[in-house]
Amino acid sequence: MALIDGVLLTPLKIIPDERGQVMHVLRSDAPHFKQFGETYISVIYPNVTKGWKLHSSMTSNMAVPVGRVKFVLFDTREGSPTKGQFQEVYLGDNNYQLLTAPAGVAYAWKNLLPISAYVVNCATEPHRPEEARMIPFHEVPYQWE
Repeated sequence: MALIDGVLLTPLKIIPDERGQVMHVLRSDAPHFKQFGETYISVIYPNVTKGWKLHSSMTSNMAVPVGRVKFVLFDTREGSPTKGQFQEVYLGDNNYQLLTAPAGVAYAWKNLLPISAYVVNCATEPHRPEEARMIPFHEVPYQWE
């Protein structure tokens, strides 16, 4: 599966001690930081797939601090060298990274464990209904397993 132009995977730090751990997500001095819009947590129940979400101007910066999630990205951008391509990314407690998905790259995700998974999104813009749209699953030619 190809890499989509503009999609980034950034390893994240986990700092453990005898009391627990700190899990970094995004810093304003990181080279991939653009701006702050809002941060939210999306909970995905076991065996559930969410998506396809497509943003027209927002960049999503997503990490999975709890659980394991399969992300599938689909490039819808006109003029992109990877238009029409898919990229699969597995994130979670066993692969703690930040997934940066630029505007125009649709994404869906599936919880892979029998517990709820948590996705933290540090978005570059506050949510606006007119900026995002859901694409029905049957309109994206991807076969979920």
